Amino acid sequence: MGGPSNGRLTPLLRWLGLTMVVILVLQMVALLVGVDWSDETTKPQIVGPLVALSPLGLMGLLIALIGSRVDVPERRLTPLRLVVCAISSLLALAMIVAVPFSLGADAADGPAAERLEQGRQAVKDARSFRENPKEVEQLGEQLAQAGQLASDASAEDKKRAAETMIDTQIAQMDDQIEKLESQQSRSGRQRAIGGTASAVVLAISFTLLALAAVL
Repeated sequence: MGGPSNGRLTPLLRWLGLTMVVILVLQMVALLVGVDWSDETTKPQIVGPLVALSPLGLMGLLIALIGSRVDVPERRLTPLRLVVCAISSLLALAMIVAVPFSLGADAADGPAAERLEQGRQAVKDARSFRENPKEVEQLGEQLAQAGQLASDASAEDKKRAAETMIDTQIAQMDDQIEKLESQQSRSGRQRAIGGTASAVVLAISFTLLALAAVL
């Protein structure tokens, strides 16, 4: 009973594995087509999706190789095993290339970095404004004209009100900057674990799979 059962199972394993590889290829093609290569202001995000999709290809190639081994265990090389070796080698190379890209990826290259830089510049401008007596005096006058101070407020009251308002805004901007910096730090750790470390492990896995296909 084992022979006929294996005869039915092994083609299914091969086709299941190859189907998973085809899905990986289609997903990567869709990713590459969706990238705006003419936009030089932003870097295309390819490394992350590549690392995330690669386990699908690894499982597909492994299943196809198992099916081939079970089907013809006496033959060391078959066309399918050569295909598995070639694709595994290509994906291993892609993972090796992805490692320096992941290490060199700067979390400060996106919109979050722009907001962080704008926030720092805004704090710098606000502190410069705070240190300028004339600007503070004008702001105090504007607050009085807007009815936010008592009609008989003295020049010193206006100055204190303006300084308090500026200090409050600076404190709020500092809080926002701290939150953005914390978010960038978490993104960097996530990228190191989910991107770089995963790419290294996958590169090793694909290399071993390529060797297993021909040995």
